[in-house]
Amino acid sequence: MNRKKLYLMVVAGMLYLTGCQSQIEKDIIGSESTTAEAIVTEDDKLSQFTIDFVRNRIDLAEYQNQYEDEVNEIKGNSYDNISVQNCEMMPLEGVKTVGIYRLYSNGMGVDESIEIIKNWLKEIGCEDIELEKELRDASGQYDSSDAEYPYDYPAVYDHYPEFHSGRGFFINTNKCYIQMGTDGIYSMSDGSITNFLNLDSLAAMDALGVNEEDIVDKGSVSLKGDTVWELPDGEMSIADAAKIVKDYFEAGTPRQNPSGISIDVPEVEVFTLNDKYGYAFKVRRVYKGVPFAYVSTATGIYYSSVYEFKEDVKTAYMIDHNKVAAFTGYVDAEQLEALIEEQTEIMSLKDAALLLDDFLAANVKLEVDKAGLVYCTCMDETGNNIVYPCWQFEGGNTTNSQRMRVYVNVLSGDVYYYSYMGE
Repeated sequence: MNRKKLYLMVVAGMLYLTGCQSQIEKDIIGSESTTAEAIVTEDDKLSQFTIDFVRNRIDLAEYQNQYEDEVNEIKGNSYDNISVQNCEMMPLEGVKTVGIYRLYSNGMGVDESIEIIKNWLKEIGCEDIELEKELRDASGQYDSSDAEYPYDYPAVYDHYPEFHSGRGFFINTNKCYIQMGTDGIYSMSDGSITNFLNLDSLAAMDALGVNEEDIVDKGSVSLKGDTVWELPDGEMSIADAAKIVKDYFEAGTPRQNPSGISIDVPEVEVFTLNDKYGYAFKVRRVYKGVPFAYVSTATGIYYSSVYEFKEDVKTAYMIDHNKVAAFTGYVDAEQLEALIEEQTEIMSLKDAALLLDDFLAANVKLEVDKAGLVYCTCMDETGNNIVYPCWQFEGGNTTNSQRMRVYVNVLSGDVYYYSYMGE
């Protein structure tokens, strides 16, 4: 069985470009930046949020008209510490504004959680599940026991209605699996993968990718979309399957997503299921045309001993034409709160590349293979998840065989980065 490789993060950091600056930093960031203060006031910590804008920003509407030419120029340039000649540059289309936001949850009520689970069981034809026995709580509101999993977790109906929250309510049987998050369903399997493989294991293994067999193909959906594989119920193209995944999450699971949020399905893995195949799709959010940065597995990346990267992590599995069979990952219904007025001007990709080249140490040679505008989410020291618009650069450090991901904030010029072992 070809199990997914877990990224190992080996070094992480954050640099605020202040103090002694190089000439390139001075030219790009400038010494007369303006400051934007938070537009929210109900949270004292967030009301103090400020950002210093870089001096040299370009209007987004104007920039999109020249972006392709600038990409070609960048690929033709020679840099000291980065190489971008073979880089895949993500398109920049339809983006009118960017901003800085706080992600927050509305919470999950006890009765709402139970009702969502009941409705989901009905949808997948598992109404016969004995809720008094199988519905368990993993939130830690009550102590667990020494019983065998999953019955070591407290039964919800043993403590109903004293629970403070329905987050963490779950069912895990051979027939199906579901676990609730703070804004909807965090993870689920309708049991179809376990059933097709005739396994006696718990259905959560479907959602965690354990029941993927050999991975026979993988890549971007944009490039692989026309490829057709035979699923258990017949042939289906990757593009058609990706559309079902996109529509599924845009419909809500089950809460409606915030205004401005859409869903992108950027990557696929094709895996064997006996003599048939299944699809595993990476899923991420897009806000007003700007995609969220995403990773394949949750890793808990820390930097500056203060911040933690919180990139989107979600994988959805399909083995037939009609539905998503299983998934695990962030909940799209998470809310966004603007911290500053939305901006129509950003630092150009060209300036970000110059800044990155100047920022990297002489012993770092970054061969960038992917770059583009994204939203990077970081958890700050107060526990708030803050979303920053950034140019993302990712590639291999040819001096040590590690990979490196760097974010350059398009409003402030701040640089966030980490290195990891991986493909």
